[in-house]
Amino acid sequence: MQIGLIEQEARETNADVVRLSAEVKEFEDGLEAINGELAEIENMKLSLEGELAECTERVKKNEERLKNIKNDKEFKASTKEINAAKKGKLTKEGEINKLNEKISEKKGAVKEGEDKLNNKKAELEAKESSIETNNENWEKKIKEKKEEKASISKDVSPSLLKKYETIREKRQGIAIISVVGGTCQGCHMNIPPQAYIQLQKGSSDLIFCPHCHRILYWNSIAKAQEQGKGQPA
Repeated sequence: MQIGLIEQEARETNADVVRLSAEVKEFEDGLEAINGELAEIENMKLSLEGELAECTERVKKNEERLKNIKNDKEFKASTKEINAAKKGKLTKEGEINKLNEKISEKKGAVKEGEDKLNNKKAELEAKESSIETNNENWEKKIKEKKEEKASISKDVSPSLLKKYETIREKRQGIAIISVVGGTCQGCHMNIPPQAYIQLQKGSSDLIFCPHCHRILYWNSIAKAQEQGKGQPA
């Protein structure tokens, strides 16, 4: 179980790195999309500014031209042209103001996206650094526990050891479990009363849970708690 817990910690930490890497990529893609939208809006603004400059120039030229007009027909035509140019100028200015608002919003979104991305990158770097720091420690602990397991296994019969490993593989790494108040703590099912009595008496025979088939033991530390609850002692 201790080996399994160390391996689980390593797996979870590595899984965090994979998850954070995916989140970083997602933030990067999102930021790239916003920057693309911002560039598109800025190009639209640049185009409108060019058109605004043309309208302004048209107004200026027609106003200069108006000073030299001597007949009513040309005066009316020039005045009409000036009014159209002024109207176009106002329209372009309004559109540019709207684009300026969008640009401001997009820049705010870019800043927010960059902050989130930087925070996520920092979290990823910290997790990767943790793996680098802990890898050697995990390997050392696993090696020590495996050596300890091998030493203990020498005193266990091969047939029993094989049975233990079979149960452990089928029961999420837990082959031996305690019984509290007549209940198996692995599957939380009641065991036969006679089996529970044998456990408390310290029977030399192995007793298995009839439901999950784990090897059972009675935890004497829980005795006081069982008595307090009116359970067999």
